[in-house]
Amino acid sequence: MNDENKDYIINLRVSRATYEKIKNKAKENRESISNLVRKTVDDSIEIISDISNELRGKDKNSKFKDVIGYHKIKAAQELECDQCDAKITPGDVATVGETAGAKKYFFCQNCK
Repeated sequence: MNDENKDYIINLRVSRATYEKIKNKAKENRESISNLVRKTVDDSIEIISDISNELRGKDKNSKFKDVIGYHKIKAAQELECDQCDAKITPGDVATVGETAGAKKYFFCQNCK
């Protein structure tokens, strides 16, 4: 059996209040509780790894190595470029870099 395609189960105990928050957020997002928790764990691991690497000075040139695809958007609200911190105003064309998780990077016209 190939372990690469095998999913594993993690049991997690939370308070009733936390469960209700998760349940309400999943309902709001129109997704299952399992999917919401899975995405949250994936994103949290990614964020912790990024912060850890930045604090230790690692991977400075590979900040966007987790991007799996890019596409153009027309901004509907003000955004900030994740590479140069420039403002992206509503109506501007920008590039979105998407990761396998739910994380998205936004780039101004000068950066991507």
